[in-house]
Amino acid sequence: MATTIKKKSSKNSGSSKIGLWLVGISVAIVAIVVAIIVFNEQRVSSAPVAQPDVPADWIDRTSLGSPDAAVVVQLWEDFLCPSCQTFSRTVKPQIVEEYVKTGKVRLEFHHFPLQQHAPGSFMSALAAECAADQNSFWPYHDKAFQVISAEQQGGATPERLIEFAQTVGLDANQFQACLVNQQHQATITDSLNQAGQLGLRFTPSVIVDGTVLEDSSYASVKANIDAALAAKGQ
Repeated sequence: MATTIKKKSSKNSGSSKIGLWLVGISVAIVAIVVAIIVFNEQRVSSAPVAQPDVPADWIDRTSLGSPDAAVVVQLWEDFLCPSCQTFSRTVKPQIVEEYVKTGKVRLEFHHFPLQQHAPGSFMSALAAECAADQNSFWPYHDKAFQVISAEQQGGATPERLIEFAQTVGLDANQFQACLVNQQHQATITDSLNQAGQLGLRFTPSVIVDGTVLEDSSYASVKANIDAALAAKGQ
């Protein structure tokens, strides 16, 4: 079952949610500083996650696929959402294999961290953007979804987020500085606000060429992609 947003009746609920997670993030930064001390001594037993097997110029931060792809599929997800984990492990690989690698579809990942999953949902989103700075968003994305949504807050601690960075071979100092300084706070806030403007109600939310899907199963996503391609004569 998809993770549904819990709405508040206040007109300022959006601002309140953002304010709450900003406070939580500030507190968590202290833990990040401590984690940095541990980082260089930490051993990671899990295997590295490779970049997607597509041309290098098809990877642009959180976008994956040919710039000339006929159809754009937006993925709105929360790293602590169990349904997003399932989607990432089962549906996304099929989309990549059948449509992205063939140049027909471009995937765009959008952050949709839910308040009920804070602070881990926001911390992991910040960390993923820091990975994108080193052109490693998608390996970090895959590694995070392997662990975070299963372990919940325990999988999104500063120590774990830094561990994931080490696993995918990122520059440790650059990643740590990005996370500590919350360099992509505005990016996450803007994405969250955009999700609200689109009226998205749950994670994962999938949008195929502007159409918000109620069902994120592969059968549903495939049917909508094929319809969009057919409408464009492909």
